[in-house]
Amino acid sequence: MGNFKPSVLTILVLGFVGVAAAQSTKSADSSSMSTTTPAATTDDAAFASYQRVTKDMKPPKATHAPDPKYPDVPADTDPNGVVVMLVGINPKGRVELVHVLRSSNAVFEASAVTTVRTWKFSPAKKDGQPVPVQVTVEMRFLR
Repeated sequence: MGNFKPSVLTILVLGFVGVAAAQSTKSADSSSMSTTTPAATTDDAAFASYQRVTKDMKPPKATHAPDPKYPDVPADTDPNGVVVMLVGINPKGRVELVHVLRSSNAVFEASAVTTVRTWKFSPAKKDGQPVPVQVTVEMRFLR
């Protein structure tokens, strides 16, 4: 088998449409955070108590975000994939909910969900107080 380097490219913090300039940060693990609104969201009632990040909030920041394990992929399957998930982060910075919004191939979903559930964040804050928020995480699997 060839070398595999998983790539976690983007963490998009759900914001509101009126944000003019997106905040972006890069870390050593190739993650970035943005306050722009993603194209895909969900009406999942489980996420109702998780706020979208607005300009008056300090967004969450990943403090522990390991790369996913590359799954066993059938030989006739494209070895590269993308999974986009909606993630609920509680006021303690722990991932509580994960919903797959879309993926290029279902074979990558379990690894992506399992991995993002292990992530830890410094919590989002509004008026200095930790708040539950929802973020969109995109994981790319590259071989």
